Amino acid sequence: MKMIQHISDIEELKARSSVPIEYIKEIESEFLSWYEAEETGETLIEFRLPTESCMYHLEGKEDAQFIVKQMLHVEYIEKEELVDCSYFRIGIMNDHQMNVLFFVEGTIDKRFEQWLQQ
Repeated sequence: MKMIQHISDIEELKARSSVPIEYIKEIESEFLSWYEAEETGETLIEFRLPTESCMYHLEGKEDAQFIVKQMLHVEYIEKEELVDCSYFRIGIMNDHQMNVLFFVEGTIDKRFEQWLQQ
């Protein structure tokens, strides 16, 4: 699981090239929306999301446990279709702070992904 708090975290995902670039652009777009909404006066390079309100990219089947542990706090589950892939976006609210999880379809157990879509 990759925590995304800074623009460099997204650049690291791009450098790995193990996930479709379209998917990474969706994460980047969400990050930029949060940056613009915060209006802190910081440059994009200076801007950092706090640990309690950040984004995550799930990378393996074992990361599904993170979702399971947060089930009581799930606000929404969305499945998006791109040209290269489909991905999930899950909003988790803890103590009035939103975290957003992203993962490409097929990353975690297929039955668990199907259950998330219900």
